[in-house]
Amino acid sequence: MKFINRAILILITFISINAQADVLTNLGNVAVPSSINYGQSFSAAASGATFWDDYTFTLTAASANSVTSSISLSNLLGIDNMQARLYTGNNHYTGSVPAPDVSLLEAWGNVANLGSGVSLTTVVLNPLALAAGTYTLQLRGTVTGLAGGSYAGVLNVAPVPEPDTNAMLLSGLLLIGAIARIRKNKA
Repeated sequence: MKFINRAILILITFISINAQADVLTNLGNVAVPSSINYGQSFSAAASGATFWDDYTFTLTAASANSVTSSISLSNLLGIDNMQARLYTGNNHYTGSVPAPDVSLLEAWGNVANLGSGVSLTTVVLNPLALAAGTYTLQLRGTVTGLAGGSYAGVLNVAPVPEPDTNAMLLSGLLLIGAIARIRKNKA
């Protein structure tokens, strides 16, 4: 009986050391344009643990916006199967998001397997057009580094160019092309 109690205690200790609580962070109201830093570090005891971290933010502008994000892992800290997704609302989901109550705006991106000693920056979300409202940027992965794991990123929110701006740019380029063609024909 003493052996079984000791084995259970060791198992509970092992599970609690390797379990990593999901971090839910409210980034608050985000004005357009702005950049917000986010990140998380894991100790060596968390090696092998899977995490689902949420970064919730509220866009205050009523116009469309572009959201991009980058993830950067520092040296000697490893995270495998790193992915990100974006959905409406501020609820925490570790599976699929329940439609139609929540809109999945960007599904899990490509897996970024970044081993120890590797440092790089990658775009994890394509530019998106967002209206005013509350959104959650969710990151998941598995801590694999002997010294733990770490990631950091920047949430960039920028106004999308107005269609009139693009139309004027296109018409200007067409006008320059037409003038060049007329000059070439006269020569």
